[in-house]
Amino acid sequence: MLRALLAALLFVVAAPGAASDAAVGTEVPAGQSKSLRLRNLPQGAVLTVAIVTSGRLLVALVGAKELKRSRSKAKTVFRGAVDRKLAFRITIPEADDYYLVLNNRKGTETLTVEAQIRAVRGTARPKPAPDPERTSPAPGKASLQDRRIAWMRSISTGLTT
Repeated sequence: MLRALLAALLFVVAAPGAASDAAVGTEVPAGQSKSLRLRNLPQGAVLTVAIVTSGRLLVALVGAKELKRSRSKAKTVFRGAVDRKLAFRITIPEADDYYLVLNNRKGTETLTVEAQIRAVRGTARPKPAPDPERTSPAPGKASLQDRRIAWMRSISTGLTT
């Protein structure tokens, strides 16, 4: 059942700003680790993870491509230790499947783990520069800044004379 949930966990989202949420509860036996697969995360997506556990646990987020290159030397996107609670937010550097690894290999007891995961597709497109023709004043009309400068000059000349 856990595998079926994880297979459908995260997301193919078409629109920028669209979000996907998942909550997973599992147990990680002493001396073992478990991985949660997050499918099809697009580049630039913002991933927020909150973990609550019954003890000390190591956590890593790693891309599937990185795992295929070299398991022992895989570069993680995030790595940290949880002692009861941990929350982190990262921006996905490359479109890929990712694994949230819950490591209890040095533990002496089974740990209960709850993870809440939220992924929001980032706006990959940069905002266009403002059109100078639309932002400049109409011919023959002064801009607001020009009017303020003229008003300040008229006040200052009126005070000195």
